[in-house]
Parts: sequence; structure tokens; C-alpha cells
Amino acid sequence: MASATEASAFALEAGKRPIGIRTFAGYVALAGMGNAVIAAYLISRLPPSAPTLRSLLVRALIYVAGAALVGLGGARFYWNRSSTPFRFDPPLSFRLFALVDATAWVWAPSIVLLSRRDSPASVALSALGAALLANGLRRILPSADSPHLQDRAPQPNERELFASTLYTAPREAHGYVIALCLYVTGYLLIGRFYLIAGAPLALAAFLFAWKLTLEPAPANDNSRPALRLVAIAAAAVLVTFCVLDYGIDHYKATNLARVPGKNGGGDASNRRGTVKTSGISGFESIILWPVPEKRQIVAPRPADISPFATRTAKPLVVHFDGAYWYFQPPDKRPGPNAHRARGSPLAVDIGANNNFPLNMEAVQSLSASIRIVRYREIQVAIENRDNISGVVSVGVLLTDSSVPAKPSLSLASQPVLTSAEGQLSFKSAPTEEVLRFPVPEHTTIRRFDRITLFFLPDLAHFEVGPKIAIQQFAFIPR
Repeated sequence: MASATEASAFALEAGKRPIGIRTFAGYVALAGMGNAVIAAYLISRLPPSAPTLRSLLVRALIYVAGAALVGLGGARFYWNRSSTPFRFDPPLSFRLFALVDATAWVWAPSIVLLSRRDSPASVALSALGAALLANGLRRILPSADSPHLQDRAPQPNERELFASTLYTAPREAHGYVIALCLYVTGYLLIGRFYLIAGAPLALAAFLFAWKLTLEPAPANDNSRPALRLVAIAAAAVLVTFCVLDYGIDHYKATNLARVPGKNGGGDASNRRGTVKTSGISGFESIILWPVPEKRQIVAPRPADISPFATRTAKPLVVHFDGAYWYFQPPDKRPGPNAHRARGSPLAVDIGANNNFPLNMEAVQSLSASIRIVRYREIQVAIENRDNISGVVSVGVLLTDSSVPAKPSLSLASQPVLTSAEGQLSFKSAPTEEVLRFPVPEHTTIRRFDRITLFFLPDLAHFEVGPKIAIQQFAFIPR
């Protein structure tokens, strides 16, 4: 066993910059937390199928225990490999140090799972883990932040006359660092960089909890840190279980089934990770087809009607049975390896997993061409279940695909009033709305056989697909 003589020898080698116990503890705690996060990133996954609640609870327990054990191993490795004298003459036991640090490691799985869903709750959990770590370390580390190698013998009380009167309080930068971290966190949250935003907020929470926690006399009883770890670990397992359960329920709600194609459709080898569905996986692009309704017998209508024929006052109604396209620039449409599925935009969460905008379009092909001169207005009935505050506008493009040049006519975009600021309310059920698009009398095309609706969102919908579904089109005669 090494003695204080080895520590003194290290002090001579260290020169004028001996390391402090709190600095050493910070390095080891940070190393253990890094290992715990890496382990959580590698093992924390949603199950491939819908498991039972019991299996989800076991999975959550495995995730939390695995992150804590890997963090413990990493901290122990750096503790033993360190060349500081604390390895030979530590002022506190590694067992006590590990019990305190594990209160932060156990939150790594839930933080990783939530960050993969781009949830701001991951930022809050990062701050919680940092605050618990600061509170625990503050209670076990020595009260004086002096280097461990300095002479611990009591020094004579030599002070100049009126020294207390001339004493100037030391300047501390904690407040400035906390304020800066909060500003950086707010900026990252606005940009929806939730995983990165957890780092500055965790630092701010650590410093705040460190300064707020008093320095009690060191206790030799390790039972209280152990009981504290058990309580916090149980809470972490419960939170991880809830995150897994919510992720599974949300995934089942999407009702997205793979459609096998000639080349495998949405095979993993064709993914670029640009568009994601419910935070589960990424696809190059997505084509969402409505769920087919029961077959109905519809009377056939004439393929073409002369503009000089007798006009009827009844509007022509076409029910939407086209596809919803989700893709990102510079693409103009979904690629050949797009993921194809059935579902409704009202029931799925589709967003981008990068910083590029997500384009959403609804494309309706008609069985026969429609003469545009016969109609003065196109009414689009929609269902809106979007609860994100912001302006969403819809534009209409009429295309004649029978001509090689495929000429088109663009109609002025119309805002979705049920999502406008001041009229937005939480929608537990879809809200119906009718958008009216006037058709000019003189147009550049005579007929069209395809309708494309462009969803033009603001910055709030920059990376997510609006939860808006198309019901039908009504063509109002002139």
C-alpha cells in the first residue's frame, strides 16, 4: 500500500499545479457519464414488436442497469489508471463516489430514447440528472477545495490588523456561466436541437445545484447514498418504462405497413435517414396512401362535356383517393425507393431527422380530363388535427398530363383558418374546414387531369408534416 511519502513524491513531480480533489472527481464523473450515455445509445432501442407491459418493464430495468454498470466500469477504469495521488490516498472511498455518480447515470437511457423522438423532455431529464449529481457530490467531497497534496497541518492564525475590514469578497463567474448556458439552451430549443440543448442546460443545473447545496460535515455512513440511489434508480426505471410504452403505442397508432416492391421498397439499404416516421426509423421519402374504403357503386359520368352544353347548377364532387408525398429538397418528388404505406396524415407523425425542410404534397389523379372553363371555383374539404401554432397555407396546381409538355395552372394559396394564430385550439378530434380557390376566367390551360395540393407551412412546421387530410374536391359551375 502506498503512503503519504508517495503522495509527497508526486507533489514534487507535479510542480506548481497540483490537482484538486474536486477537479479529479469532476473528471472521473464526466468519464463515467460519457460511458453511460454511449452504452445507452447502443442498447436503448424500441422493441421490434408490440411486447407486454411486463417485458417492457424488464427491458427498462435492463437499460437502466446496463447504463449504470457501464458508467461504473468507466469511472473505475479512470480512477485506477489515474496518476494522481488520490489513487493511493483518496479522501473518500470509490464506493461512495460511485453511489453518488450513479444517480446521474441511470437517466441516460430515457434521455437517449426521448432525444431520438426529438422530445424536449430529454433536455429536462439532462438537467435533472446534472442537478442530482451536483447535490450528491457537494455532500461527499471535502469542504475545502484545496489541492489534496498540500500540507494538512494546522497553520498559525497570522492576520494583519483590520484584515477583516479590508477583506474583499472573491469574484465568482457561476452566475454568468449559468445565464450564458440558459441563453444557449433557449437558442438550441428554438432550432429544435434537443439532444445538443441538454448539454448547456445540464451545466447550468449542475452549477446552480452546486451553489445551492450546503456543505455538511462528511459522514462515514454510506447507507443514505445507497438508499438515495435505489429511490432514484426506481424512478428512472419507471420513466424509461413510460417512454418505451409511449413509443410502442405511438408506433402502433401510425398503422404503417411495408408494401413490398420490386426492389424491396423501404429496405434499410435504400434509406438515407432524411424523413422519419414516429421517430422509429428513417426513409429517403414517404408515399402515404389512404386506407381503402368499402367498395361503392358509382354511376359513370361522361368523359368530356362541351362548354356549350347545358350547364347544371350542381357541383362536381370528387372524393380524394390519391397519395400524400413527403420528401426533402433538392428532390421534387419521392424517389424510386420511397417507403410506401397506408394511413392518414391525421394519425401519423412524420418529420425530418435533419435540419432540412420537409415538403408535403397531396396528389389526386382523375380518370378523365375536366374542362376548366366550366368552373369558377374549386372547394377543397379538409380535416385538420394539427395542434402546432402557426400559419399553414394550401396551394393548388392543376396539370394536364395528357400533353407532353404537361402545362399547369397554379391557383392562389389559401390559409387554413383552424390553424391560424388566435383561432388555434387543441383538437382531440379532426376539425372540418373548406378552402375556396377561385378559378380565373382566362387560363393558360383548357383542361386538367391531375390536382396537386402544396402544403406551405411556416417555421413552426418547418420539419414536420401538418396533420391535415384531404376529403374531397367540389367544382362549382360558373
